[in-house]
Amino acid sequence: MIRVGVIHIGSSKIRLILAEVEEIGYFKVIDELKTPFKICYELSKECILCSEKLNYILSTIKTYKSLCEASGAKEIFAITTSFFHDLKDSESIVSMIKLNLNLNLKILSQEEEIKFTVLAVNRSMKLNNSLIVEITGTSTNLIDIKDGKINNFTILPFGGINLAYTFNINDRILNTNLDVSSSYVKDKLDDISWLNDNYESIIFLGDLAKTIVKMDKFKTHYPLEIINNYEITPVGIHEIYNTIKCKDLKLRRKIDGIDLDMVDSMFSSLLILNELVKKVSPEVIRICNNTIREGILYDYLYKNYNVMDDILDYSIYGILNSLNANIPHAEQVYFISAQLFEELKPLHRLDDKYLNILKAGSMLHDCGTSINYQNHHKHSFYIILNSLINELTHKEHLMSAAVAASHRFNDYHLPLAQFSYLINKLDIDIINKLGALVKIAEGLDRSLVGVVKKLNVYYDDEKVIITVSSPSNLDVEIHQALRGKNFFKEIYHRDLFIEKERWQN
Repeated sequence: MIRVGVIHIGSSKIRLILAEVEEIGYFKVIDELKTPFKICYELSKECILCSEKLNYILSTIKTYKSLCEASGAKEIFAITTSFFHDLKDSESIVSMIKLNLNLNLKILSQEEEIKFTVLAVNRSMKLNNSLIVEITGTSTNLIDIKDGKINNFTILPFGGINLAYTFNINDRILNTNLDVSSSYVKDKLDDISWLNDNYESIIFLGDLAKTIVKMDKFKTHYPLEIINNYEITPVGIHEIYNTIKCKDLKLRRKIDGIDLDMVDSMFSSLLILNELVKKVSPEVIRICNNTIREGILYDYLYKNYNVMDDILDYSIYGILNSLNANIPHAEQVYFISAQLFEELKPLHRLDDKYLNILKAGSMLHDCGTSINYQNHHKHSFYIILNSLINELTHKEHLMSAAVAASHRFNDYHLPLAQFSYLINKLDIDIINKLGALVKIAEGLDRSLVGVVKKLNVYYDDEKVIITVSSPSNLDVEIHQALRGKNFFKEIYHRDLFIEKERWQN
């Protein structure tokens, strides 16, 4: 296990993420810092940074580097993006960072910036036909994605801060300034020939994206803390846009969930997003938690580790490794659960889209033992619900946690009222159908050594018979699995029988 730090000088903040990397190439962020520093004010005036601000940059990066070294970081990457070239003294700043801090500040080209951004997004969610959008202080990055690959991209030379101060829409919004700024953004978007209304979704990332999530959660009393894969409708974006438009700086600061560092650029950033949404007309806007910093980390991992391609497996095995869980047992429970799922399709009538829920729920069912064995099913629910599991939607995430929590032979039930924003009684029925299978699978590997090698399923209108075979004794496993027969009958309306079949190698 090693640690890696990424220091990122952005146009509005200097950031650090410190990550812990497992031997399987899985990383988790263990510390994160941000320091507001709106370099783009200087860019809008086309002046050289004063010595005070240069020293501020150096002292901030020095602090970040010291934190990384104190944490035992093996690698420290210092990056900035192409906006940095616009500073007249950019070369001297790079030299000073090298001389004083012994760090090589890499100024990413536009192509590299897009590459690392797409890598970060691709590792967090499945992309088909989407438009990736990131609005920074000085630029708006648009990336056309088809089947996870870059089709087109454009970096527009305006973002939240320079647009706000160029058109005087940083505080109170006057109609004349609004009309001029809106027309400016609309004209620039119209000039992009490949930008159209054929996208299934907008994938939105960055500071504004996270702020929108926080604001929307306050408004809707959203039950989960997860940001990645959060969904908001175009109407929801337009409502937030109108809310900010009617308020000056003083009133914006009072809005629940708003980032106080960006109150002056919040409206201008939303203006850009709102115009994009009107032009593209996506079905949904999905929020990505990853940014270019995570992209840098993934690039490092690909060069030094054998990283799992499947992003759901990457998350699941990463969590299992981090918690020192029994991975062979997790795999066996999923193996048996998946077989039961396939064999009983005519009874549960669920299609394969629920397999991701079954995989996450069955493989992580015991992760709660890392807190305490007693009531570990409840701890598993909490851990899964607060873990970063890429690819899953929020509903799938919640259902996976509920499936895991229902694996024990007790009367656990998900509190529907608490999570009614995301799930309904039909979803509870699906959770119970999957949970019943995990109960049986857990019992059939009670000895934790994978003794069940084969199984077959037979059923009629009154009963389900599972035959299992193994060169080892299966009495304990069968006894444990049959503890779930009452719950199974409640859900599947059939008596459950489990029999040992003669082993044939």
